[in-house]
Formats: sequence, structure tokens, C-alpha cells
Amino acid sequence: MFSSNLLDKLGEKHNISLHSNPFNHSYRFYLSITNSFMKHYFSFVGLLLVANVVFGQTLFTYGNKSVSKQDFLTAFNKNPPTKEERRKALDEYLGLYINYKLKVQAGYDEELNKQPSFVEESKNFKRQIAENVINDEVGIKNLTHEAMLRSMKDIRVAQVFVEIPKKGDTLKAYQQIMAAYKALMAGKAFGDVAVEFSSDDATKKTKGDLGYMTAFTYSYPIENEIYKLKPGTYSKPYKSSFGYHIFKNVSEKPAFGKRKVAQIMIAIPPNASEEVKKQYLSHADSIYNLIKRGEAFDKMASEYSNDYKTANNGGEIGNIGVGQYNADFERQVFALQNVGDLSKPFASAYGYHILKLLDKTLAPKDADDAAAVAATKQLVEKDERLAIFKKNLLNNKWLHVTKYKPWAYDTAAFRAYTDSNILGKITNGIKNISDTAVLFSFEKKKIHAADWAVHITKLLSNPVVDYSAMMKDFVDLYCTQYYADNLELYNESMREQTKEFDEANLLFAAMDKHVWGRTGTDIEGLKDYYSKHKQEYQWNASVTALVINTKTKEQAVEVANKLKQSVTDWHSITTNYGADVNTDSGRFEVSQLPLKQPIDNKEGFISQPEKNANADGYSFIYIIKPHPLKEQRSFEDAKGAVTNDYQQMLEKEWIASLKKKYPIVVKQAVWQTIQ
Repeated sequence: MFSSNLLDKLGEKHNISLHSNPFNHSYRFYLSITNSFMKHYFSFVGLLLVANVVFGQTLFTYGNKSVSKQDFLTAFNKNPPTKEERRKALDEYLGLYINYKLKVQAGYDEELNKQPSFVEESKNFKRQIAENVINDEVGIKNLTHEAMLRSMKDIRVAQVFVEIPKKGDTLKAYQQIMAAYKALMAGKAFGDVAVEFSSDDATKKTKGDLGYMTAFTYSYPIENEIYKLKPGTYSKPYKSSFGYHIFKNVSEKPAFGKRKVAQIMIAIPPNASEEVKKQYLSHADSIYNLIKRGEAFDKMASEYSNDYKTANNGGEIGNIGVGQYNADFERQVFALQNVGDLSKPFASAYGYHILKLLDKTLAPKDADDAAAVAATKQLVEKDERLAIFKKNLLNNKWLHVTKYKPWAYDTAAFRAYTDSNILGKITNGIKNISDTAVLFSFEKKKIHAADWAVHITKLLSNPVVDYSAMMKDFVDLYCTQYYADNLELYNESMREQTKEFDEANLLFAAMDKHVWGRTGTDIEGLKDYYSKHKQEYQWNASVTALVINTKTKEQAVEVANKLKQSVTDWHSITTNYGADVNTDSGRFEVSQLPLKQPIDNKEGFISQPEKNANADGYSFIYIIKPHPLKEQRSFEDAKGAVTNDYQQMLEKEWIASLKKKYPIVVKQAVWQTIQ
């Protein structure tokens, strides 16, 4: 019941006395309040308890271990049967799942998970899947979908660009880009503003026109700025590592995709006169005409092209997407429509070019196109956008969950220590720090000065100036590695996959120890089992025969005719065909022969060639000797079946012993709720 203090507070709230005569009106009013409160309180608690029971119900126990209903269903639903077969499958799976848990527990009991091979396999598995799990956590699906949508259109981009001097007045650059922005806001044409305010000649020359771009053309932050814009609009001033930009979305169109081209380039000497340029153009025209009359493009490229990187490869440049080359060059590339098309010689700053279209890859039209999604995901994995999102997650989560902690140390001594390691000589001032000094730590790992020394000497040959920036990168590197190495502590998906892999390995190790391994060494046990169950290993109606598989029906007929003439030479006959013909010889029960046609069980019978079920060739049999009567199998003939039966017996005995050690109790009330 409630304490006196709580009763007083309830009374004060309702302006009544709770310590007066129990029969008075006020007390009855208090009872109605408390009864109502208690009713709703216990209803709320009841709901919590029901929720907890539903999600935490124990389905069965083995010894003092328990398995929840949810764990069982999660395992079962990984390979669910049809709706009609579900009840039967559930009943069968319960027994299998109980046995599985017992075997895995036996592996833990016997510490098979501590064997060096098991530990190493577990580590390798974690390394293999950690990157994918982290990428999923970072949001690679969303990044891939975003890139897919962007890849479906090309944007023609223009810019005003003001470079920030490496050593100069950054304020002046900022004032210049702001003046350009004000001019645009006042209605001045974008091209005119680009010419007036841009700091580089290339931008002025093209009036800011950068040509078309799509996903992955520019850095991800710049790509984001451009894809925010609607056609005809421009951005606010944007600062990159190069300088200040104002971007304009000039227009949009469905994406070109990519073109695979080869080129022949006729280079023009610098500062060539117009007369000299005409001579080179005439040379390019001659090559073009030779190709049109049938000369091989790749031959002409190897003989005449001055692009020495591609000349010996038939002039092949590779796949070109928008935004990779000069806009004029790309216009020529994408003007080629059909594979095999040639461009007439055209000029660039380097000389004259002749292009040939080798292949074309159309841009995806559906953001869910499986092949395009897979290709785009590979690009995302290599792109800075994924690294940017990882960096955000590192700063906002990983440093916290890994319990990163910076340690105090003498910074002046640390700088001297660093310089000493880079220069390879002892400097003054490092007496207060050593290789064992802890720089920072995570939950289960400390990072020492020696780790920093190894890291820094790989990167630099001169003393470090910006130690703080280098140290931040060092911390990020070790945090990322520590997080990946201990991912199962922080990520549910990793935890589940690791547990599933480890338990599968543990099951294999336990089965090998108690069942499979024993049958490989216990020959006497196998023979004893055979002797006790001899009557179970009988030959039914059978034949000693050749089962022959051929690549074609014609080969089957040909081999059959040769066998009719000399079956004793069957081995040399069939091996002469190499991989096209293979033969299995031995004794087979008639019911096991891979044929649909009836068998004439007599010596010398050859069946008609039949097409194999998987349509990869033809099969026929040649009967060397019939065995129409039931006969006892020898131990060697029955060894495969004996081994299988002996293993099943060992497994049953092992399971029985485990059930004695860990008594099984199935909660029938919970089991009945599983449908």
C-alpha cells in the first residue's frame, strides 16, 4: 500500500484529510482515488509484463540453459517451408534444433572453441565481414540509391571560380566571390559574371561552362551542392579546398551513360602557325579516309597516333562518362551513336583526333536495376562519400562506444620524441617520455608512443609541424581499427553473424570428434557393426556394368559400337575421347541405374543413349554381368552404407548421453502458441 507521505500528498492535492474518521466522506473519496490509481497502475504494469512475456518466453530448457521462442523462430524462419507444410516442419525442426543446441554446448564444454585453428578461423571470418557490416551501418544502401538516382541524369554545370592563394589574401578572394554573387543577384548574366570575377583563364574562356556532370564526376561535397540546384538556378558561394565557387545548373537531361572509344591523335607542335596546322589536318584527313576505305583502326593507331599511352593498344581509351574530359572532346564522343562509328578529324588543344566507338553502356532507367545497383555500390565503396560518412560516424559514435580516452603526457617531450624517430637521431628533451608512454586508450586497448613512432615514420621524412592534426588522424585510424576488430561488441548484426559462424564451426568440431572422426579410425568398430547387421546389407537385383556419359549423342553411338567389338578394351576406348567421355564401372542395383528405359538384364546388353536430366550430355550402360538374385554384400561393397549407419548410431548414443547431462524440458504452453 501507499506510504503515509504519499497519502498526505494525495490529500493535499484534493484538499481532504486522510487521517480523519475512516467512515467520513473524505476517506471514502480517498478510497475512490486510490482504487482508480491502483487499477490503472497495475493495468500499465500488466501490459509491460505481457510484452516481456511475449518476447522473452522460454520455449525449452536443457539443463540450466534456456532457449526463447524468438530464438527458435528466428532460426526456423531462415528457410521457411510452404504454408501447408509449416506445422509438420515445425514439429520436425524442434527436435533437430534441440539436438543442435546440445551438440554446440558439448563443444563449449570441451573447449573446442579455444583450439588455435578455431580461433584463427573466427578471426578471419570477422575480418571478412567487418567491412560489409560497417558499410551497412554507415548507410551504404542509401548512398548507393542516392548515386543511382543521380546517375540517371546529367547536369550541365557552369561556375564562377575565385582561387584562394596558398600564401595570400584570403579575405580578398572572399570579397571577390561575394561581389560576383551580388552581381548575379542584381540580374547580370552568369557567363558575364564568370568572365568578370573568375580568377583563372580557363573559366573566363568558357564563360564558366564546365560541360555535363553526373554522380562521381566531382568530389562528393561539390556534387551535393550541384544536385541541390534546380535547372536555371545557382548556388550561394561555396568554399572548397581550391577556392570559392558559385555553381549553376544550366540544364538537365537523361544521362548519356558511358562510351568506350579508341582514338588516333595527331599532335600539333606548340605555337604552330595556321599553315602548319593545315598540314597536320591534311595528314589526319588522309588517315581518316584510309580507315573509311577499310584499313584497320587499331593498325592505323599503332602506326600514326601520337598518344603513346594508347597507340599500342589499338588506340583504346576505355569507358568515358560525362565530366571526365574537355567538354568539346566529350561532345564528339557522345555524338557517336552506333558501335563502329567514326568521327571526322576534330581539333583540341593537343592536336587532331579521330574517334571510333567500340561499345556503349546506357545509363540505368530504373533505380532498382540489380546489375546497375551492384556496379554503383562498387563505386560508392571506393568513393570519398563513404569515407565522409564513416568519419561522421566515428566522431559521433565510435569514439564514444569504444570508450576512447586521451592520456596526459609531456607534449614538449613528445614533440622531441617524434622528431627523434623521424630524423633517426636522439634529440634533447625526451627524457620525460618513452616508447611505453600511453597516448590514449580504448575499452580494452592502450596505444603507446611506440605505435605512434611506427606510424609517423611511414608517413614523413621531415619533422612534423602540425602535430595536432597528425595526432587526430592517428586517433581516427586506431579507433576505426579497434571498432572493426571488436565489432561484435557494438553491432547486433555482427554479433549474430559471428555467433552463427562460430556455432557452426563448433558443431562441426564436436561432430568430427564424436562421430565423423571416429568412423575414419575405428575400422574394427565398423567391421563389428557390419557383422551384427549383416542381413541389412544385401544386393538386390544388380548388374556389373559400365555407365558411360558422352558430350553428344553421336559420341554415345560411336563408343557403343566400339564396345560391342571389344568390351575388354573399354578403358582405352573411352579415354581416347578425353573429357568428352567419362565412365563409371562397378556393380549397380538395377533400380539405381540412371535410365528411364527398361533394362534387359543379360550380359552384353547396351541401352539406347538417353539425354541427361541436366541436359549436359548423353548416357548409356553396357552390362558385363547380370546378378538377378539377392546376394550378401561384402564388407567392402557395403562399407559406404555401413559407415553412414555406424555414424548415425554413434550420434544417437552421443545425443542420448547429452540429454542425460542436460535434461530437456519443452514448455508445451509456449510451444502451442507457435504457428
